[in-house]
Amino acid sequence: MTKIETGVNWRKIKAEYIKGGISQRTLAEKHGISQRTIERRAQREKWTEKRRDADGKAVEKVAEKNAEIIADNAVMLERAKTALLGKVVRMIENFPDNGAQVVKKKQNGALLTFSLKDIATVLAVVEDKTEKGKGVDVEDLAPLAELLRDE
Repeated sequence: MTKIETGVNWRKIKAEYIKGGISQRTLAEKHGISQRTIERRAQREKWTEKRRDADGKAVEKVAEKNAEIIADNAVMLERAKTALLGKVVRMIENFPDNGAQVVKKKQNGALLTFSLKDIATVLAVVEDKTEKGKGVDVEDLAPLAELLRDE
């Protein structure tokens, strides 16, 4: 009797094992095969090594994706920081009578008041984190969200 005639789908069993998350014992129970039969087949075809290789490749893919996300975020934050600095400079230029101390902006019917000292403090935190290679979160820029929003 051949393996095909027994109804055992070895490709499926092997793929399930290599994919991970299931033991040889569980596979044996699931497919109605003795655990020892699966063990011998797995040893002969080096399923464990293939599973380890597949796990390593998955970890590499996750690491690559995370690196891409981090790089994209760094570019986005650098652009935001540059835009923010440009806005602050323009605001200071537009409010010379205030001695560059307080900026008032009318938005959605409300008058928003910003201390340039507070804005500079937020920018300093962002700059410090950037220089130290730490992540800059959107929350770091939250105090300036209303100021950055275009009317």
